[in-house]
Amino acid sequence: MNFPESLFWNYSCQLFQIADVADVCLQMQNTFDADVNLLLFCCWAGDNHRQLSETEIDNLIRASEPWQTAIIKPLRDARKLMKNQIIAMPANLHTQTINNLSEMELNAEHMAQLDLEKNIEFDIHSVNDGVSAIDTSARNLMLYVQKLEKTQVSDVTVYITGLLKHVYGDDEMVQIAMMSAMA
Repeated sequence: MNFPESLFWNYSCQLFQIADVADVCLQMQNTFDADVNLLLFCCWAGDNHRQLSETEIDNLIRASEPWQTAIIKPLRDARKLMKNQIIAMPANLHTQTINNLSEMELNAEHMAQLDLEKNIEFDIHSVNDGVSAIDTSARNLMLYVQKLEKTQVSDVTVYITGLLKHVYGDDEMVQIAMMSAMA
């Protein structure tokens, strides 16, 4: 597929190349039902010194929810079923079907990110230049995880801390940012 240029998608692809970023995001998805695209969006906004408001987080969740429930999760579930060989299929079609499902899932993630990106405008008035990217990302992530159902913020902070450490590579600044974001 030919997708329009997306700074958010490019950022997400770069983050997923950093060791352990994908693992932490997927652990948060599997453990807390976190939306990986929203985790990445919170980091991207923070990297751009953009503090998201509670209303913006709510809007992003609403925009992402149909993508996740109607398209991405069903594709992911189908791919996992195929990987576990629960569905009988000739071997020569098995691998191709998994590859096709993976490609459709990735395309759906890309389209969902395009939708998220158009939801929030980054203008000169919304940029928080007085706060570091690490601090802003931590605040954005904490605001998002507070919205997760059946999740205690204290249970998820270790994952957010790990994610930020992998993204920014500065353990001390991440610890300071997390203390500030939780205050």
